[in-house]
Formats: sequence, C-alpha cells, structure tokens
Amino acid sequence: MQTAGSVEVYEGYKESAYRYVFPYKEQYKHNQGKLQNLITILPSAQRENDEALKHNDEAGLIAYTRRQDMEADLAKIQHGVDPFVWARGDGTHAVVQMWPVEINPAFRKNFRTIENPGSEPENIDLEALKEFKASMQKLFQLNNSEDLTVLSVIREREHDTPIYIGTGGALMAMLRSSKKIRDDLMIVALLGQNGLRCRWECEDRTGMQNWKLDLSLEYCVYLKQGLDTMACVKPRSQFDYDSNTCGEALMFLHAHDTVETLPYVMDLEWFAPEAYAWTLATALFVWSCAIVMVLLQWHGAAFGWNWVNNPVVLMVAASVSIAFAVYADFSAMKWCVVPWLQNVRKLEVVRCKLPFRCFLTFQLLSTLLQVLTIQTNAWFMVTAAQESGDVVGYWHSLWKKSMFGFVPESIWNTWITPKSVAILLWCLSTVQLILPLMTSVPWPGSKTNYSFPTRNAEDSQVTSAELFIKYGWGKQEERGFFVPESFHNNFSTVWNKLVVEVLEVWGFHSYLCTYRESVANLALAAGLRYTGSMSISYPRQSINQIMQFQEGYTFKTKDGLDPMPMGWELRALTEFQQLARTHCKRVFFIMFCKLALQLNLQITFLSILRIQQKALDIEYMNQTNVILMISIASLFLTFFTEFIDVAVITVVFMRVCYYVRGTALKVGGSAKAFAQQDFEVEESGDKSVQSIIHSGSDLKAEYYVAWRLWFRMITITFISMWLIGYALLKAFCAVSCQSGVWNYSSGCLPPMGQNQST
Repeated sequence: MQTAGSVEVYEGYKESAYRYVFPYKEQYKHNQGKLQNLITILPSAQRENDEALKHNDEAGLIAYTRRQDMEADLAKIQHGVDPFVWARGDGTHAVVQMWPVEINPAFRKNFRTIENPGSEPENIDLEALKEFKASMQKLFQLNNSEDLTVLSVIREREHDTPIYIGTGGALMAMLRSSKKIRDDLMIVALLGQNGLRCRWECEDRTGMQNWKLDLSLEYCVYLKQGLDTMACVKPRSQFDYDSNTCGEALMFLHAHDTVETLPYVMDLEWFAPEAYAWTLATALFVWSCAIVMVLLQWHGAAFGWNWVNNPVVLMVAASVSIAFAVYADFSAMKWCVVPWLQNVRKLEVVRCKLPFRCFLTFQLLSTLLQVLTIQTNAWFMVTAAQESGDVVGYWHSLWKKSMFGFVPESIWNTWITPKSVAILLWCLSTVQLILPLMTSVPWPGSKTNYSFPTRNAEDSQVTSAELFIKYGWGKQEERGFFVPESFHNNFSTVWNKLVVEVLEVWGFHSYLCTYRESVANLALAAGLRYTGSMSISYPRQSINQIMQFQEGYTFKTKDGLDPMPMGWELRALTEFQQLARTHCKRVFFIMFCKLALQLNLQITFLSILRIQQKALDIEYMNQTNVILMISIASLFLTFFTEFIDVAVITVVFMRVCYYVRGTALKVGGSAKAFAQQDFEVEESGDKSVQSIIHSGSDLKAEYYVAWRLWFRMITITFISMWLIGYALLKAFCAVSCQSGVWNYSSGCLPPMGQNQST
C-alpha cells in the first residue's frame, strides 16, 4: 500500500535534455486533410495527445534521442498508431514518443543545435534517429527513400522548483491532500483516480492539459518552465534519461495550515443500497394505494357503498401516496446526492442549467405528476368499467364511423368495450411495477451479506490515490483496510433466474444487477423523478468522461493492473447500451402503454360523456368530468417530462456516434485484437487475473447494437407522439362540431341521440 508520505521531494533538478526535432513547417500543407492526427503515445501505452497536425512557419515535432520499447502484448492491441508503434525485425516493438513544438525565437534561445550528433553516442542514439525518421515518413506519407532534415538539439539548465517522485498512486494522494502543491504546479482539477488537469501558459496564450498516470508506475511531477510553463508528468525512467535531482530527498510531509484535502470522488454504487430500500418501499406503497382503491371501488359498489365512488376517495389515496413518494424521493436521494453531484456537477433541464433548488422543485413536481397518474389511471379504470353499459352505444357508433368501421359490429358490443379496453390498458400499465420488481429485487440468497462498510467520515481516510476504509467485514480480528474501487455488489434477480432456467434457449441474455440499476428501475416503478434523474445524468456524464479522457480497460502490466486508453470506444458503447436498454423499457411501458394509450382512451371517454350529457341535458362540469380532465392533464404533462428524457438520450447517442463511428467503421471488419480487458477474480480464496480480448468486429457489432436500441426507442416515441397528437386534435376539433364528435376520416359526425345508449 502506497501513501502520500512515500513521495520523495527534491529542491530542484539539473537538465541536459537531448532531443530530435523535425521542423516540417509548411512542407506538407497540401496533404493537410489526408494526414492522421499526431498521437503522443508512451511506452506504457498511455496517450497524452491526439490532435491534428499544424502547418505553419513554426510547426515542428520533437522526440527523445533514445529508442523506446513497448511490451508485445500492449503493442498488439494498439490501433490507429502505425506511424508511432511497429514491430522491429528482432521481435521487439518500437514506440516513437513525439509531441508538437514551435520552432520560434524562444525555442532557439533554449535549445542549442548539435553539429556532430555522432560525437555523443552516450546521449544520442543513431538507431533512434532512424526510427524517428521512419515515423515521420509514415506520418507524412512519404517514400522510404526520401531523406528528412532532422536536427539534434540540447537544452542545459538548472531548475530550482521542487520535484516530486513517487508512484502514480502516491502522487495522486499527495495532490489530493495538499492544495498548496496543486496551486504551485498550476493544477486546476484532479480527474478520477489517476488523472489531473493543469493550466499552461505560453507567451500571451493559455490553455489546459490533461495528464494520466499509471498508479503503480514511478513518475516525476514538476513545474516545467521553458518554452511554456505548466505541470509536467514524466515517467521516472524517462526523467533519468536527461536529468538529475538536486539536494537530499525529503519525504512528503504537509503542514496543517496548507492542507485542504479534496473530497474523494465517490462511486454511486457505494450508497445505492440505502436508496434502494426507499425506492422499493415507495413502489410497493404507491401501487398498493392504487390497488386498494380499485378493490374498494369494485367490491364496495357490489355491496351498495355509494361513498366508494366519491372523488374524495381518489383525493385521499392520491394525497397519501404523493406525500409519501415526495418524502421518500428526497430521502433516497440524500444517500446518493454527493456522488451524483460530484460526477454530474451541473444540473440541466432541456439543456438549460438550473440552480439546485429549481432543479429539485421541478423534479419533485414531476414526481407528484407521476404518482398522480398512477392513482387516476386506477380510478378511471373502475369508472370506465362501471359506466361501460351506459356508454357502449356511443362507443359503438364512434368506432363504426372511424377507419376501423370494417370490424364486425358485434365486436364493439361484446369484446372491445370500454370496460375491457380500460381493464386491459390498466393491466398493461402495471408492468411499470412488475418488470422493475422482476429485474431489480435480489433473488433470495444471491446478494452479498454486507454493504459498504462506512457511514461516517471518521471511518475513512485517504492514504493513496484511492479511499481506504478502516474496517472491513468479518470477525474483529480479521478486519482491515480495503480498496473501495474493488467493491462490487452484483446479484441475481427473478428475471435473471427465469432467463437462465427457461428463456436462455430462446436467445434471451441474463445480466447480474447492481444496486445502482435497481434504484433507477424502482424509481421508475414508483414515479420518483428526482431519484430517477440519476438514471440518465449519471451514466451520461460517465460516458462523456470515458470519451473525453479516453478511459479504456485495465491491462495487466509488470507493475499490476493499470487503466489504459485502449478500448475506450467499446466502453462508451457498452455504457450507452446499458442506458438505452433501461430507457427503452421505460419508453414502451410508460410513454406508450401508460401515457399514449391511456390518454387516447380517456379523451375518447370524456367525449362520449360530453355527448351523452348533451343529449340528456345534464350539467357538463360534474365531478366525473373534472377528475377526467385532471387525469388527462397529468398524463400530458408527464408525457412531456418523458419526452425530455428521450431528447437527452438522443443527444448522448449523437455524441457517442461522433466519437466512435470513425474507429468502429475503420477496424470493424478486422478479427485482430482491438482491446484487452484484464480483471482480477477470486475463487476458493485464490486470486487470478483473467482476460477478455475484444476484436474490431466486436466494436462494430456493439456500435450497431447501440444504433438498434436508439432506433427502437425513437420509433416507440414517435408512435406515442402520433397517438397523443391525434387524441388532442380529436378533442379540440370536436369542440367546433355541433354533435361534439370528430374523427380524421369523416370530420364532424352526425349528432347522436339517446337511442345510441344501451
């Protein structure tokens, strides 16, 4: 276990930096659109730069004067870096690490040209020069016979700024625990467990640079002052090429007055089990209120209890369930709000940034509407069933004069009646509860018997790049430290067991569930929009971070498991697929089955009641109609919030396509290894590292899976929008008709008298 205290601090360093420089300037500007990006790739396979080549009077490339190697396993899974990584004739793999440089007066002031490079063989490797030229020929698409003018230069000077040497994990812990060092190094943010962002300054320009560290590899971190000023992160092996530390090594010890420890970036999965209990209880409570109301109305009417059909019963059930849901929504989110906001950072509704209180108010109001629709749909189902006999004649006439007039008339009186349709649609809407229960509640005995072992800040301390907890599980004498990043709490569900036992043979796939997914699904079941907002915003930010910082899979090196950039495209696609699968279910069961179909049925029923009351000269604004109008309004507003979520996911999908499409289509037909995912497993007390090899064909297949999921979601959304649009058009046009009835095929229908009622 490395700690921040294991970092060595030196008062400065002496530098004799030998470099190769290729001042290509504007020679290849005619091929500007055909050349690939410049990728600065290290022997560890980490990447520090991926940008288009510049073509101007000062453009150049600079590299080390020593050959560098990459491990064969790492080199074999590189893609798109042919000018920088290739296999030598002896079986080793060359890597040419280069970065852009401006050949300007400041450069000439700092670097001196070496006229006879062969005179210093201990510092300048001519074989490295050949590899640098070979790299330039590949990068600029030149003939191998074409010679290039490459300069050998040296920069000699002393730096009196502190330099910090330690493993990536120890350095990250030091930076996290000392604000003064971060400020001195111009570091503006730490990114995850192994990245940092620093500000650079060059003459009158400034910008940002991201660095990523292997947690187990030894690095030097210092403030580079030369052509530009910025924090520099260099592997110790490269630092030793051309620099020597000055003074005695001191261990890092921070003074109390300089400490301002950054809050550790927490994982939502650590606290999701606490929110899970609230979401499960709310889903069961809200739907129990609706089901009890249905049973009370159904059986109460049979016993002659007229009061059960009084709207007060609906008001009581809705008020109680809404009050509990809003309280539970806020309580569940209290456990998740810190890791959620640490990851998301900004709160948006329809791409508009909102203060936290406005966002909270909007989401809790959305929760109110969601829960209200659950209660009003149940009330409407019973009302439609009870009044079906009185309105079935009008129902029959409406359908007979619609585009479905070819259906035998007896069907509308016996099978497709207001009662049967209302009951069917309400049963479909209950899938909003049934499916999350099947896919999110642990199968008995499948979940681990422990949760994240801390609930107080006193139980944790930052001793490395990770957060360590003082107490684990088990007997007192067996307790010790553990790394939260290794904490996983996956479990089987009812659906998982059903797939394994019955449905797997038909092509269904079983997936273990996590508490984060359970919270999202159960929030959907209960109508908790505030808690459910994490189901989109959290994975959306994770996907953006994967793409922006190219966070791939972990890879086993000689120093351990380290995060690598290889496979970040595949990770982004799989994360999006998980988001899209969850939301496809939501779109189908809520937007289509619950909102679109229910809205159509309730508007049709309201129109029939209006015709009936007009024929019988009954007051239109009675309690039943008012309740129906409230129900229709809540359904429409809820549809609007669901549509916003679909729009957000569409934006996420477009971003993923923008970042991934080129690579997916380029390597998609190849069976060559595209990325390797190494992970540690423990069986019978023995730990071992296992690997999954992903090919280019796998990437392309996952890319098209993402496309299909998005297209399915959009198709269901458009069908739902059409149904709701038609229902609203029908309602508005009916107002101008003398009969109070309108349909698309016939326009205003003839008046319907009392004889239409059975």
